[in-house]
Parts: sequence; C-alpha cells; structure tokens
Amino acid sequence: MIFANDQTSFDLQNYIFTNLKIDLRNIFLTVLVIVCSCSSTNEPENLISREKMVKVMTEIHILEAKMSKVQVEPLDSTQSVYDHYEGLLFEDLGITKDQYEISFNYYVDNPNEFEKIYQAVVDTLMERDNMFK
Repeated sequence: MIFANDQTSFDLQNYIFTNLKIDLRNIFLTVLVIVCSCSSTNEPENLISREKMVKVMTEIHILEAKMSKVQVEPLDSTQSVYDHYEGLLFEDLGITKDQYEISFNYYVDNPNEFEKIYQAVVDTLMERDNMFK
C-alpha cells in the first residue's frame, strides 16, 4: 500500500499509539452508539466487501494520520494534498470515492456489519503498530 514501509509511517504510528494514548476501541464504541439509530438491509450496487472495506479504512486512517503531521500553508493546500493521495489510494485499491462513500454509509447504517469492520481495522492498526516496536 501507499507509504507502507517508509519512516514517516513509523513516526506517525508511534505518535498515534504512544503519545496520544487513545484507546481506539473506546472511539469505536462511541461512534457505534451514535450511528446505531437506524438500520438498512438494501445493499447498494458495487458494495465494497467487508474484507476490502477493512483494508480501505485501515489505509485511510494511516493516510489521515500522516496528513495531520504535514504542515502546508495555506491549510486548504493540505486538503488538496490529502485528496491527491486519497485518489491514488482508491485507484490502487480499484475503487472510486463514490463507491467508498456509498459503501461506508451502508455499513454505518448496519451497525453489526460496521462493528465487525471497525474492529478489524483497529486490530490491523494495532498489529502494524506492534510490528514497529
């Protein structure tokens, strides 16, 4: 994946998991409680599979964390840089931004599925962090 083995990835993961002392599981549970208000069963066309969604969301979390460390002036330039790398990520994974957003919204509307996906994302991020320790 993009940025998988560079030094920035290590520094960023260290910052996220060591300095911030954030328990991703608590964040996940908070998000889950917020989105549990409705449930949908109609799968959209081109729904990204649960396994692929884990991969996509993991890479997006890493990209977002990296971009939070980038200091580009003006700030809207940071968004442009993020959009560029997000586009490359989606291209690399063979999906479109619209497909990702539709799939993300579908899974958010189906809390049981979303919980499984997000738990796998958290586990994957923790595994990657442990590899760098």
